[in-house]
Amino acid sequence: MEQLIFERICKIDPTQLQENMSYPADEMLITGKPKRISRPLVDFEPSRPGVGFWEAEVGAWKFVYPSNRNEIFHVLEGTFSLESETTPQTEFCKGDTGVIPAGFSGTLRVTEAVRKIYVLLT
Repeated sequence: MEQLIFERICKIDPTQLQENMSYPADEMLITGKPKRISRPLVDFEPSRPGVGFWEAEVGAWKFVYPSNRNEIFHVLEGTFSLESETTPQTEFCKGDTGVIPAGFSGTLRVTEAVRKIYVLLT
């Protein structure tokens, strides 16, 4: 794994990071047309972890997580839930920390605009 090296202590302002905006594909939508924004601090690659911020508006969509990564996240604000055919609905809100396992397939439902910080691992 490639080592990440940070040369100094610094304060990170997420609003100054590159913004990647997207919407769920029509065939994945369940309710709403929620805008999603990711702001990667470190882009994910198979050889190194990824770190960044993610936010989404209220809505629900089918969700398939890549099979080559796991996510650890901490909710900074808002509320969302994840569920699948084999996993009961699990709600996450401000202050909660959770994991999305590689290959997860289910529903992501945002009930209050959400913002989280994430770490992506292989």
